[in-house]
Amino acid sequence: MGGDGLLIAASVVIALPLLVVAGALCGAGPGTCVVILGFAFVLFAGPAMDDYVLDQRGVRYEAVIDDVSSYHRKHDTGHTCTVVRSDSGQSLTYRIDDSDGCEKDFEPGQRVTLVVDPKDWLATRLSSKANGLSHGMAWTVGGLLAAMEAFILYGRLRRRPRFA
Repeated sequence: MGGDGLLIAASVVIALPLLVVAGALCGAGPGTCVVILGFAFVLFAGPAMDDYVLDQRGVRYEAVIDDVSSYHRKHDTGHTCTVVRSDSGQSLTYRIDDSDGCEKDFEPGQRVTLVVDPKDWLATRLSSKANGLSHGMAWTVGGLLAAMEAFILYGRLRRRPRFA
């Protein structure tokens, strides 16, 4: 498991007990909703932040497609592009997967624009896949957070029967 996988696993290990405790403090009904909505929030917030950060902090470079190769997946074919960036006297090579913008129609020698995270935390993408945070993703993350907070407030403020 790479550094990214280890970071994801650590954040899930931290988030799940926090969600379970928050759910237990809210009671059975609202608590279940808090846990489900909180887990969905964690799943959507990561990709939303990736898109936002790469759009804000990413550096765009001109590059050239060097090679396009394909590989077989279970139900279809995937593509990988080897992209060469030449600036400041050095030649840097990137491998771009089809989820980051590589397409089967690309030809060697074709000019593209790379978006690179200067801190190298996020995967390098082609500019066609670095559009920033979409309105739909922002509304989804905001709606999940608002719904989760509403259930927390409802669960904490409702009356519970007192046991003698």
